[in-house]
Amino acid sequence: MRRKAGIRLIGTLTFFAASSLQGQGGQEKAHSFYGRPMMGILASQIDGDQASGYNKFGYQVGMATGYRLSENKKLDAIEMQFCLVERGSRRAFDPLTMVNAFHIKAQQLELQLAGVKSVKAGRLGNVDLIGGIRVTRLLKIEETEGYNPGIANDYAKNGVILQFAIGYRASERMDLRLTWDYSAITLLSNPAIFNPFYANGAVYHNGVGLTAMIRFDN
Repeated sequence: MRRKAGIRLIGTLTFFAASSLQGQGGQEKAHSFYGRPMMGILASQIDGDQASGYNKFGYQVGMATGYRLSENKKLDAIEMQFCLVERGSRRAFDPLTMVNAFHIKAQQLELQLAGVKSVKAGRLGNVDLIGGIRVTRLLKIEETEGYNPGIANDYAKNGVILQFAIGYRASERMDLRLTWDYSAITLLSNPAIFNPFYANGAVYHNGVGLTAMIRFDN
């Protein structure tokens, strides 16, 4: 039910952003708003779960809205993203060591506030450097290949993720962003972990992704 509500909210925001920005041509202007639907793929792992490699493939879909600042500011824009994301971790069965397989799927809503800075990159022209912080709300988590029916009780509902990205305008209507993100606090709800910041026994989301953002403005 919560997942469907999140999808409906993202769809509504996308519709109204597209309607309000349709037909707004011209160059990007300072002190103006923009809105862009976004969809991407994500390769992730959970650090601390005894599985290495970005073996879990997921997705993110949502909406980015921003406000362009004047040219004499240190940042070119302030941006907010609201996304439905699937992250997690996966490990294959190893017949040599008899290590069990598992596949953790975590679906959550993520709200990000970020700063955007445009810089020159030689022949590529301008690229965007983005850094932000995401607050997350876990909707559902399950383990589908091993056996851990109580996994939902181990993970906290709320979390914080740091994200860094490089963006490039691939065409008139599409931007591409290469992203890397990492949890700022442990994913576990275990009350025995008094220090949520990179403590022993804690686990953290770690993901790299490629996201496409559709432009309705120039």
